[in-house]
Amino acid sequence: MKVGSKIPSTPVQQFVGGEINQVDLADFSQGKTILLVAMPGAFTPTCADDHVPGYLAKAGDFRSKGVDEIVILATSDFFVVKAWADGLNPPEHVHFLADGSQAFAKAAGQLLDLTELGLGMRTQRYAAVVRDGKVISFAIEPDATAVSVSGADAVLSGL
Repeated sequence: MKVGSKIPSTPVQQFVGGEINQVDLADFSQGKTILLVAMPGAFTPTCADDHVPGYLAKAGDFRSKGVDEIVILATSDFFVVKAWADGLNPPEHVHFLADGSQAFAKAAGQLLDLTELGLGMRTQRYAAVVRDGKVISFAIEPDATAVSVSGADAVLSGL
């Protein structure tokens, strides 16, 4: 995945009302601008303490800059991602989705091997602005254990 490319048409999951919904992000982004924020896992210190809070706090700022929906995509299973979202009570236009099998991460060329840390295969940490299925900006973290270029402030300043 890079600026100018289309995002993969690979389903991710959302657990809503006791049902597993398959969400195709390529379809989901048609006719709108989404901010796709990918992180290696739910409830991890960097993801939960450093990455997601900025997006929740500034969700209205992103809307005012033309972002219709924010998607938080974690390579954790959909039950865990739902529990994480429920604990955060995100605004209506912030969606927590799961890529538990890393199918989207693989299709996007963003797999990250954290096996040596006991975490297995995950996704790179990044933020991508996607308009009508096409990536218009892409910021990947040079170190998946830190938040800089994919953080809310950095992405917001680039809009």
